[in-house]
Amino acid sequence: MTTPFPSGDHVRLALADDQDASAQLRRFVRLFAQQSGIDGDRADDLVQATAELLSTGEQGQRATAVEVQEHPHGITVVVDLAGPDQEQLRVPPAADALLSGLSRDWGWRRTPDALQVWCAVDAREPAG
Repeated sequence: MTTPFPSGDHVRLALADDQDASAQLRRFVRLFAQQSGIDGDRADDLVQATAELLSTGEQGQRATAVEVQEHPHGITVVVDLAGPDQEQLRVPPAADALLSGLSRDWGWRRTPDALQVWCAVDAREPAG
């Protein structure tokens, strides 16, 4: 799967090479959402969706960087995973269900340097 990553303001952060990387990633995403004016519940959704992106990686893969992009419809989070090469991403059913429920869209793509997983979350609560 690939997506045309929307243009807009973005920030990229290289993550520490230790067990604190996932906590660092979640704090970074929450701070970006807050500074972008995303309300608390939508910020929580974005942080949870980001955590689910991490669960899509295979054993031995680790998050090396995160990029957060703001665009008119919301925020897209892109996480770089490094580690063993794989042909396809194996997504646990629970992660698939949560990502599908929390985000407008999500997927993955291979780059020369990493496997990137991403999700897009709307900036506002859905009308309903």
